Amino acid sequence: MPRVLRGVVRPTIYTGNAMHDFAYAHQVVQQSGRAMPNAFLIPMSKTPEWWAKDWMERHTYFLPRYDAQGQIVHEGHALAAAAGIPSIMRRTYKSEVQPAPEEAYDFVNYFECADADVPTLEAVVAALRDLKKNPEWTFVREGPMWRGRRVPAWRELFA
Repeated sequence: MPRVLRGVVRPTIYTGNAMHDFAYAHQVVQQSGRAMPNAFLIPMSKTPEWWAKDWMERHTYFLPRYDAQGQIVHEGHALAAAAGIPSIMRRTYKSEVQPAPEEAYDFVNYFECADADVPTLEAVVAALRDLKKNPEWTFVREGPMWRGRRVPAWRELFA
């Protein structure tokens, strides 16, 4: 029996005006399969320890952390992913309830990009997985990463 990944697109909940301007105001929008033929799907869940944290504490993992001298200690999610903002279309589908039921994922992350931007996507994913840059990933459990090609017309899938 095929496995169906379900999710809904919800408004951003950790996003104030400054973060919106940083992460969303200049994000690339969906384009044709000819312009952005690469598609990636990465399902993931957060650990019970993540969901036990207060929402304000969870919020802090998205931002950089600085030491007393003002030096960045951890980039956090936002800076670790910043290189992809202008070139990678991204959409996160969230479980209808969070945390998701045991057999489901909390998030299904979908990305599209041009051939020239595949290395950027790979670098962003690597930066997000790097616990020194992004401690949030301590609480992430990834499913398999699927990669596919988008085509302008249905018949081209079988060409």
